[in-house]
Amino acid sequence: MIFTILKVIGIILLVVLALILTALLCVLFVPVKYRAVGSFDNTDIRAKAHVSWLFHLFALHIDYAQETDGYIRLAFVKKKLFDNYEALDDDDMDEAAKTETEDKVSENTGDEPKIPADESEHITDEQAEDESTAQTHNEQRTVTDENQHIKQQTKPTHKRTYKKPHKKQFKDKSDKIKNCIYKLKREYSDERNKAAFLHLKKELFIILKRICPRRLKLTMVYSTGSPDTTGISLGVLACFPVGYTNRWRITPDFESENPYAKGSFDIKGHVIVISILAATLRILFDKNCRRLYNRISR
Repeated sequence: MIFTILKVIGIILLVVLALILTALLCVLFVPVKYRAVGSFDNTDIRAKAHVSWLFHLFALHIDYAQETDGYIRLAFVKKKLFDNYEALDDDDMDEAAKTETEDKVSENTGDEPKIPADESEHITDEQAEDESTAQTHNEQRTVTDENQHIKQQTKPTHKRTYKKPHKKQFKDKSDKIKNCIYKLKREYSDERNKAAFLHLKKELFIILKRICPRRLKLTMVYSTGSPDTTGISLGVLACFPVGYTNRWRITPDFESENPYAKGSFDIKGHVIVISILAATLRILFDKNCRRLYNRISR
């Protein structure tokens, strides 16, 4: 009996460990795929972005046009990311426009509501009481303003002492940034730290290469409004090898007198967590990088 219970507990523990190990391997080795497609016509930009992982078990989708819409999905649970408010109906918009027009007409004409003759005397008495009350409030306000003016003249340094802490905090932050930049320049010029900076450069390029998209297609027709600047910009774009490797199709328009740009793009790639984690661990366990960190953090 006891042996059977221990056997069942052992099987459950093995199943749990196997599930944990499977989940860990999936996180490390299953790539996170992303893709973005869209088109643009001057300021009119339309794009769709999609991120998925583990056979679309986890997915993130964002659609951008005149309004931004998107959702996030985990297994079979889907949740919207943006709440788009519904527009008004035509009847509601007509009614609102009619009300606004009537208000503007009444303001411009200066029409006032008619008052019956039997209530004119009562309203006159109320107006007289309101005028006396307003005069009393104005006198009290004048006395209060004079007292505040006297206090400001007797204590001119109160405002300055309030602003001093803010200036001090800003100065302290700027001093820290300047000190950090000075330390980086000093350590970069030191011969003993060249190995650390070379190692950092190598690993950061590896991380950037793993993150960058594998495909970056671009189709564009553009003009700057002038033939000479259009040709110069085309020569600048031709200097980047990313255009050759991805076969960009860029067509200049030398005849247009107005600047414009329209086209489409397609970006696709994936990220493997184990490669990013391995590069980060190589930086952390490098003795030269640790020594550089200790020298800067002093």
